[in-house]
Amino acid sequence: MRTRIVVAAAAVAALLVIGGAVYLFSPPRQIAGTSVPVAGPPIIGGATYVTPSGSAPPSTTTTAPGTSSSSSASKPHSTANIAPPPPAAPPPAAPPQNASPNASGPITFYGAADNDPPGSREIAFPNVMHGQAGGAGTFDDPLTFAAQQGRFSPGTKIYVPDVRRYFILEDICASCSGPHIDLWAGSANDRGIVRCEDSLTREGSRPYQLNPPAGLAVSPGDLYQNGRCFRG
Repeated sequence: MRTRIVVAAAAVAALLVIGGAVYLFSPPRQIAGTSVPVAGPPIIGGATYVTPSGSAPPSTTTTAPGTSSSSSASKPHSTANIAPPPPAAPPPAAPPQNASPNASGPITFYGAADNDPPGSREIAFPNVMHGQAGGAGTFDDPLTFAAQQGRFSPGTKIYVPDVRRYFILEDICASCSGPHIDLWAGSANDRGIVRCEDSLTREGSRPYQLNPPAGLAVSPGDLYQNGRCFRG
């Protein structure tokens, strides 16, 4: 009995030795769905690639310090601090034109103090521009003037170089005849305006321009205002 046990043990040991030798010297078998790791080329840092059997190792791209990748987006330029260009300067104002008188005659003056009725600004043609005598003496807002009835059409505009103002016919002068014109001096009712009118009146004929253009030199306002008379 002991002899059989010894023989059996020896047989088992022999089989184990033979099986181990077969395992050591036989090539490895690949199990389906698995891959055998193989050594790849070394990379920075001492690591190695491990790739599936039959495939190429992945490639890497390194960028030198101080350079940027071609695929990176460029930064937009900021325009927040760029000031807009200044606006163009307006063109200089045209110099005043010179008057070209084309008429002449006696020139007198009147105001509210010696109007008819006295103390009023009543005019014969209130529908021309002003409801009553007045204005600023500019091309767009001429002062009132009077003339012989029928001498000029209501609304006729003139320019008088002596006082540098535009006037428009809105009244009738009972004492005027021919080219004589009577210019509105202001709405004051004191004696100062009468003295001002006398000082502005000249002997003989004085020049004026019928239907003048815009742009002639102007000293706007009443000829007598705030107690002061126009002096040219």
